[in-house]
Order: sequence, then structure tokens, then C-alpha cells
Amino acid sequence: MESKKDIRTRVLEKRNCIPDKEWEDKSRLICEKVVTHPFFLQADAIYCYVDYRSEVGTRRIIEKAWKLGKKVAVPKVIGDKMEFYYIQSFEDLEEGYKGIPEPKQTNLAYDENVLVIMPGAAFDKTCNRIGYGKGYYDKYLQAQPNHKTIAIAFELQMVEAIPTEVYDICPDIIITEEKTYER
Repeated sequence: MESKKDIRTRVLEKRNCIPDKEWEDKSRLICEKVVTHPFFLQADAIYCYVDYRSEVGTRRIIEKAWKLGKKVAVPKVIGDKMEFYYIQSFEDLEEGYKGIPEPKQTNLAYDENVLVIMPGAAFDKTCNRIGYGKGYYDKYLQAQPNHKTIAIAFELQMVEAIPTEVYDICPDIIITEEKTYER
């Protein structure tokens, strides 16, 4: 089986080649599916990454959460750990770890009824996930086992099979522009 590193490299190269218009259209479709999903509608708080480079766009998801009166928190990396911090607007963001938009303030998020929107490099149909290699989401979700999770990705990020480790955390659901995959 192909290694996680090789899968990550191959899939990210494909994702980085998506033309802007196609990226926008597919991101919009994925966001529409997310904001109408019961996990999103029933959550009191949405913990969502802020898209960077060619990741599925998340600003529509964040804006919809605000419109519905939900708390919104985004991740911030400090050392080898990732935590989520509340934001009230996109002005609350600044360039952070590896150039990724992160919250300026450190108002640590803690909620009971949470939906975490996860990024990733590659996924398979049984909801295995390859992240970016540091295990930030695996570590965070291991400490928060009751949070619901949706990973969002473009269909081209779906692969036949992903090698797994005992510490890997699978999202509950993966939503692409074409399909929804569930564990």
C-alpha cells in the first residue's frame, strides 16, 4: 500500500491544480451541504478551520453559523498543540502557523454541543483521513470524543484506501461536492 506521505503529496498536487472557478463552484456546493446537515443545524458551536491555499473554502460556513447565532471558533497552533478560539468576525484573524489564518485573541473555546469542520489532504470511503502530518486534529479530538465531526474535501481527494495507525481519528462524515461518506 502507498505510504501516507506519498498519498498526501500526490493528492495535494492534484488539489493545487484546481482552477479558481472550479474551486469556487465546488466549495460553494460543499458548503451548502454542510450548512443544511443536521450536525450543523443542531450544533450550538461550530469549530471550523479557515481555508488556506487550495483547501475547500469555509467562509460561507462560518458566515452562516454567525447568521444563525452559533458560536464560531477557529484553530490556533501553539507549540505541538492545536486549540480552538472564538472569533466574532474575519477581522479577528491574523497570519499564524505556516501562514494559516488564526485568531488574534486567545479566548479559548469550550462548548458541549460542537461540530468540528475538519480539513485534510486525503480520505477514503470508510472515512479514514490523512491530514498534513502533525496529528493536530487527532490529538485535539482524542481529548474531545463527544464532538461531532465533518471533514470537507473535493471528490478528487478521495482515494481507494488509506493506511491507518491506532491514534488516527476518523471524521463521522466526509462531504464532497459529489457525495457524503459516513462511517
